[in-house]
Amino acid sequence: MIVTFFIAVQLSIGYYLYVSVVDGIGRHSWLLASLIILCVGCLVAALLMERTRWFRHSLLASKIGYSWMGVSFIFLSVALLLDAAQWFLPALDEKLSLYLLTGLGFPLSIYGYVSAKRINIRGVQLSSSKIASPIRIVQISDLHLGDSSSLENVRRIVAAINELEADLIVSTGDLFDGYLPLMQPYVELLKTLPNAPLGKFAVSGNHEYYADLDACLELTREAGFQVLRNESISLSDDVTLIGMDDPTARGNIPRETTDAATFDGVDPSTFRLFLYHRPSIRPERFERFDLQLSGHTHGGQIFPFHYLNKIFYQAKPGLTWLDNDTYLYLSRGTGSWGPQFRVFAPPEITHISIVPEK
Repeated sequence: MIVTFFIAVQLSIGYYLYVSVVDGIGRHSWLLASLIILCVGCLVAALLMERTRWFRHSLLASKIGYSWMGVSFIFLSVALLLDAAQWFLPALDEKLSLYLLTGLGFPLSIYGYVSAKRINIRGVQLSSSKIASPIRIVQISDLHLGDSSSLENVRRIVAAINELEADLIVSTGDLFDGYLPLMQPYVELLKTLPNAPLGKFAVSGNHEYYADLDACLELTREAGFQVLRNESISLSDDVTLIGMDDPTARGNIPRETTDAATFDGVDPSTFRLFLYHRPSIRPERFERFDLQLSGHTHGGQIFPFHYLNKIFYQAKPGLTWLDNDTYLYLSRGTGSWGPQFRVFAPPEITHISIVPEK
């Protein structure tokens, strides 16, 4: 059902873009039609092979298909803006429409590709009366190490983290994604992350379940992370770390049961750091943690998809005050899913400082 919907969406986008420029291209329009059919076909093939776990055979198709997806979304946004502008401005002739679409679409695509590879350190500071000395936390999220990721990019991410001298390193899900036998070079890179004094911890995201949960978690442990699955651990006299599985794992188990297993027994006098992949805001949990770290949304990844995030999730990227001394930090993600593009949603490594309240 999901694949069918995806195919319909991609064909619709391809048709819309074709109709937008066909008059301006003229007799060479068949080349554009052939290119669109090829790219959509690669994307469909990649999706079908991934769903049947033929990851090894999907590598080339996924690179072509996901690149098309990213570029087509960018060009679609430009085409829609140009069409909307013609409600208020004189109609554009076919050639000018083509020049504007390509003149805006290609630079935005290049910007999106370059933006996805940049390393951005985002600093956040909070104060708490529950801690005696400062704590430096590094959060990574949604690296999506797999078919489309780059070893060189991950190497630069690891180098940037190594310079931050964190007390605690956490991953809030979707660390591995794709053909898992290809992951060993990424595992070896992640092993070079520093041995943070308070440890390195991770929770699952939804894509670990799509790939192979047990295999992904084993790779995560091999990379040096301790995986928290609906449990808590005391890191010091005044800090407790709590980690919960992505809800994909819950199945028919009531949320209340999972919450009880995760939060019961946690000392409320300690600073309670809660790792949860999705930025779900549930008031019944507000008294059970002090800071929730989440990812999942990628900040929309490609404009204007951040508007869809606003429909499904109340939280926006960054720090959100929830209630009293309870906060949620939503990361835009450190990597990218599918299309290796980010337009107005830069990736981030989050550097969080928790300082004693004066």
